[in-house]
Amino acid sequence: MAFFGFKDIDKLSEVDMAIYRYIVDHDEQVPLMRVRDMAKGAHVSNSSVMRFIHKIGYNSFPEFKVSFKNENQDLMRSQQNILNIFTRDAFPHDIEKTIKLVAHLMLDADNIVFFGMGGSGAIAEYGARQAASLGFNSFAVKDPFYPLIAQLQNTSNNVIITLSVSGKTSEIVETLNNFVNSPDTILISVTGNIESPVARIGRYALTYNVPETRIHKYYDLTSQVPCVYIVDGLLMELHNQDIERQK
Repeated sequence: MAFFGFKDIDKLSEVDMAIYRYIVDHDEQVPLMRVRDMAKGAHVSNSSVMRFIHKIGYNSFPEFKVSFKNENQDLMRSQQNILNIFTRDAFPHDIEKTIKLVAHLMLDADNIVFFGMGGSGAIAEYGARQAASLGFNSFAVKDPFYPLIAQLQNTSNNVIITLSVSGKTSEIVETLNNFVNSPDTILISVTGNIESPVARIGRYALTYNVPETRIHKYYDLTSQVPCVYIVDGLLMELHNQDIERQK
C-alpha cells in the first residue's frame, strides 16, 4: 500500500478526491489528526473518510497514519537535493562581463546562428526563437552536416553561438573550423568544458562547471540547466542593450 503511489485515482469519487487533496495539502499534520479532524478539514463526514481509507487499501485509520508518516518522510528525504543542481560557483567570476560583451556582438550582427546537437540542439532552437522574437535575424542549426558554409557564404557580420556540454564533439569542431579564419563570422561557445576545442576555438567562451553524468556509456544526462541559464542571460542582456540603443 502506498498513498502517494495510489494508481486508481480515476476510480475515486468527488468526495474521495476532496479527502485526497486535503491530505496532500496537509501532509505534515495528517499523522496527528483524528478521523473527525480530517473530515472537518475536507468538509466531509467521518464515514466518508473511513470509506476512503478502506478504498485505498488500509484496514484502519491508525494503520493509514503510520504508513503515511513513513512514506511522507521517505519522500521528503529523497526530495532534499532535487533542485540543488548548481550554484553561482558553477560559473566563472566574470561571466556577467562576458555575457555583456557577447550580447553587444549579437546586437550588431546581421545573422545570429545557434548551433548544437542533441539536447544542446533543442536549446539552440529555443535561443534562436527567442532572439527572433526580439527582432533579430536568428536561426538554429542542429545538424552538423547542414550546409552552413554555403548559407553564410555571401553574408557578413555573423555570430555563431555553439552549445556543447563537452565541447569535444568532433562533428561540431569540424564545422567550426571552417569559420576560424573568416573575417565575417565571430565564434562564441557555451560549454561545460573550458579546456575543450569548442571553448578555445572562438572569441569568447561562456562556461559553466557541473558534474558530468552518463548512463550506458553513450547517453549524456549532464544537466543542461546552466546552459539554458546562460542563454537566457544573453537574451535578456541583448534585449536591454537593444532598448538602450533605441533611446
